[in-house]
Amino acid sequence: MGIAHDANILYGNAPAGFYIHSIEKVKNLETRKPGEADIVDSHIHILPPGRMRGLVRWVKKFLPQHATSEEITPDEILAQDAAQGVGTFFNMVFPLWEKETEELNLFSRDIAERYDNVVGFGSLHLETPGKDAVAERCVTEYGLAGIKLHPYAQRFEVFSPALDPLYRKLNELGRPFAVHTGFDAFYGQTQDLDRLRLILERYDRMPVVLVHSLFPRFEMAYKLMCEHQQLYLDMTNVLSSIRWYREWPDNWLEQAEGTEIERNLDYFYELFEKFSNRIMFGTDHPVGMGQPADIYADLDWFDFGDDVKADLLGRTARSFLEEHCKPL
Repeated sequence: MGIAHDANILYGNAPAGFYIHSIEKVKNLETRKPGEADIVDSHIHILPPGRMRGLVRWVKKFLPQHATSEEITPDEILAQDAAQGVGTFFNMVFPLWEKETEELNLFSRDIAERYDNVVGFGSLHLETPGKDAVAERCVTEYGLAGIKLHPYAQRFEVFSPALDPLYRKLNELGRPFAVHTGFDAFYGQTQDLDRLRLILERYDRMPVVLVHSLFPRFEMAYKLMCEHQQLYLDMTNVLSSIRWYREWPDNWLEQAEGTEIERNLDYFYELFEKFSNRIMFGTDHPVGMGQPADIYADLDWFDFGDDVKADLLGRTARSFLEEHCKPL
């Protein structure tokens, strides 16, 4: 997730416990057996201890019932996810300040080396010098899969000419660019989506993952998926949000894009019918919209067919790794 502008915009005045299942309920949920399916969680956050404590404190400001401890360890994060059958993890880092860039990329490298089932991503900041060199170092020296940016948490416009050196290098290497998109009302920010189109057209060898799938702009996501074969979606936090909207629409205030959700719902379902082979799904653990058991229960709430569920639970992500993330 990141740094919210006003959590009440998104969550309204629903009763306590509406957003996060209680610890007792989590314990009572039937867990997926490890090994039953090699689920790929396409979105987790293992960060250095100081950053992790800050991230968990931020989450608990608007989700006080969240079960995650500020002192959670990498072993605990992975074990809690593995209890649901997750066997592979995409770990996302992002520097809040330029000076964190190299430290975080080395940390991401070290975590991926320590755990052979963790796929590490690198990152950088708008103020990071030599963005092309940083991206190349992440991929060729550190063995990271690609670059992830969270512009709302990092407080800059990501679809900007200032980041063209990054895009050119990733395009040259054919390596992924994952970027937070959507939940604009929650963060109180917007993005230059017209320039996103230009980037997709100009850098067509760079696989792009729209994290959170432009929520709730599913019509735009659908049209972009039709036009750009290198484009992928990550539905992390989206399925939980749509489930909540369908079950408790009154708790989505108009300024929280409830009207936009309704207008885009047909396209939301159409995305899975046509493009599930380019859609991934993750938990945002340990700071997602519930514990992993909750997140996968939200997925099960949707009546997706077997092929769609197989894609979301790992087939797409494994294909993505095979096609775009092999060692250079």
